[in-house]
Amino acid sequence: MQIMKPRELSDEECIALLTSVRYGRLGLSREDQPYVVPMSFVYHEGKIYLHSRGMGRKVQYAAKNPRVCFQVDHLEKGKWTSVNAFGRAELSDDIEAKQRMFDAFTKKGLGGHGGKSFQRQDLERMDMTIWEIAIDELTGREGVW
Repeated sequence: MQIMKPRELSDEECIALLTSVRYGRLGLSREDQPYVVPMSFVYHEGKIYLHSRGMGRKVQYAAKNPRVCFQVDHLEKGKWTSVNAFGRAELSDDIEAKQRMFDAFTKKGLGGHGGKSFQRQDLERMDMTIWEIAIDELTGREGVW
């Protein structure tokens, strides 16, 4: 049995995986306490867009330490591929941020919640925090098990 050493992915291969999957894991840290949470997302024009409601734990963590890691992976028939995107999260609840996020989801063909599209007045009423993660570093690997 031949063992394959994991292979480093190029930036283009990392972006291809970020573009092709819908869910990942957001990693945060505050006062030496890690926190990881699964989230749906979209990658668009060099940024990762997420959204959450209210002021929960992840928003509290990011307010204290905006440095985050977002991880995605794909497993298929004994082959795995994984990407980590390191960056800084900018959080906002303004209408422009909501519009950018929903536009990114729509351009990817995902629409809004449940595939719906929203008008500006709908977005203004939504209680949500928009996460825009500007990526500073991408790393990726693939291998078999």
